[in-house]
Amino acid sequence: MFNNLFGKFGKDININPDDVNKMADAASQMDLGDEDQVRLLVRGVAGMVGKQLDPEVEAQLIGLILSGNVPKDMASLMQMLK
Repeated sequence: MFNNLFGKFGKDININPDDVNKMADAASQMDLGDEDQVRLLVRGVAGMVGKQLDPEVEAQLIGLILSGNVPKDMASLMQMLK
């Protein structure tokens, strides 16, 4: 899955697969019910891809993660971010 994802987006956003794996490992240890930890995660991912999130989008993402309503596929996530 990650190889397909990196092939699709990796060139456009210049991300290192090792950095993504490290971020995923860190996220697996986080309490995703804790708003401060979720905020750090969202900002960390945005920083990794060199993007600064609009505060409204950041709040939306945090709310989705806290509520457990995270999009299950890339198309849904991309639609939400438009």
